[in-house]
Amino acid sequence: DIMGQFDALKSSLDDHIQGVNRYNPENVTELQQCVAAMASENRYDRDIALTTLKLYQLNPDKYDEATVRTILLKTLTVLPGADFALAKCLIDANRINSPELRLVLNLGSVLESCDFAVFWKLAKGEYTADDKFKSPAEIAKLIKPISGFEEAVRAFACRVISTTFQCIDRTQLVRLLGGVNEAKVTEYSGKFGWETREGGKVLYMANHDSTIKSRNIDERLSFGSVHEVLVHTPVQTVIE
Repeated sequence: DIMGQFDALKSSLDDHIQGVNRYNPENVTELQQCVAAMASENRYDRDIALTTLKLYQLNPDKYDEATVRTILLKTLTVLPGADFALAKCLIDANRINSPELRLVLNLGSVLESCDFAVFWKLAKGEYTADDKFKSPAEIAKLIKPISGFEEAVRAFACRVISTTFQCIDRTQLVRLLGGVNEAKVTEYSGKFGWETREGGKVLYMANHDSTIKSRNIDERLSFGSVHEVLVHTPVQTVIE
């Protein structure tokens, strides 16, 4: 039962990675199997992903780059969550710049900057090679084993569009969503509450003017917090 593999592994791991046993090196094999199941079954568990990366830091001899690559790609499927940023922090500097991981990081920067037009060119093999993506065809190969990756990007794009546009031309919307068909546009419109206007040529998201509210930020620093900073700051920095 393919659909049961992730659940079975996760159930076992939930017992194994509690308390002091959390970073037991013996958990690595099971964690790697669970990460592979996350990719093939379109499932995700943040705790398992980050625990695996931490175990690699603590046990360099067990490091597996293919698993790390899968984790990074899976964290991109939950943008705008901070999981991708957290995952990067758990990869040692001497490993994170390998050609394979650098490719994933460059893809991540494209998605974090919401450059969906560039993403779809990469995913469809239509991107012209440059300094950032010298072999752009590799991106399509990277994301193919990650079940539901493109759909996750579309869902992220829809959230970004909903919060940044009041109205959007249907043609532009379709382009930002990777050339989806009419049925998909209708599906997303219903899910995100978009209205069709001007005979279907324009989609109305929301009147953001009515939701923008000014806020006064009153930040208060206690003497204790300032003292803590000064105590741990080199004298020359304070003088400057």
